[in-house]
Amino acid sequence: MTSKPSYRVSLAEELLEQIRTKTKRERRAIGEAMNRVLEAWGQPHVHAGVGIRRLTKTIYECRVGLDDRLAFVVLVTPQELVFFFLGNHDEIQKLIRGKK
Repeated sequence: MTSKPSYRVSLAEELLEQIRTKTKRERRAIGEAMNRVLEAWGQPHVHAGVGIRRLTKTIYECRVGLDDRLAFVVLVTPQELVFFFLGNHDEIQKLIRGKK
């Protein structure tokens, strides 16, 4: 049995600043969502169960509660999940329309 490759998680500075303005409860939910992505990454059959969805060729999102979503990209070398945006559905759609 081969082991699952281990990925690092990093956050864009703008996202980190945005997270700092959130309540403790909201920050906990964001961290839990990132951990779910990290644990599920590389297991495509698990992605849907934890709310991971591909938005473009390079951008993915995961749900944080009912309204918010985290956008992230995956780097192969080094193996890293880079979270860079937090927003609702409309904000995420606006983001990806500008990044296609």
